Amino acid sequence: MHRTRLLAIPLVMVFLLACGLTNGISGIATQLPGILTSVPTEMGVVETLSAQQSSTNCPATPTAGGLGISLYQVKSVLEPTQQFVFTDSTVNGQPASTATLGPVLTASFPDIATGFSAQFIGDPCNVSELTLSLPRNEQQATVDQALGLIDVLVAVFLPSGDQLAVINWMTQNYGTLQVGGKAQTTSGSMQFTLTRSQTEMVLDIVPTK
Repeated sequence: MHRTRLLAIPLVMVFLLACGLTNGISGIATQLPGILTSVPTEMGVVETLSAQQSSTNCPATPTAGGLGISLYQVKSVLEPTQQFVFTDSTVNGQPASTATLGPVLTASFPDIATGFSAQFIGDPCNVSELTLSLPRNEQQATVDQALGLIDVLVAVFLPSGDQLAVINWMTQNYGTLQVGGKAQTTSGSMQFTLTRSQTEMVLDIVPTK
């Protein structure tokens, strides 16, 4: 079920990012500083998505214990537009891939570009943990830009209803969470935990227990 969902949602995001349809992104998208109109058109991305999906060796039934997120499908959406750059490595002996911002998004999110990362950990066919690290200070820009960027990312792997619920939760908690604080919610089979330190916010997504 998650694999089918991943295919449908990213196609919407690709056209939103490529065509600049700002009304297609939920609520917080108004905070995006020109991102949805500054992204270059990538009309070949649909063909790339299809080709990359067919080239993976993922089983029809994902392994148990994951988030239902295929790293291959995420990459097939986020890499062709060159807005995110992925670096593959390992974390505690597990496969991992870390996404950082490419030039377009770096220019659009200047206050959080340096220090931002999204780390996909575990089986590439069924990621077991996703950790987003975002710089945070007392400037409102770091809040607004972070919410906009998170909105773009979760739209790749969450259905629209869950996406809206998560973004509403983030909007309520991100700007008010105190240093050392924690907020938590669940959406479907995913548990979202938001924490804050002196210099950053961390959003950790794991399967619900």
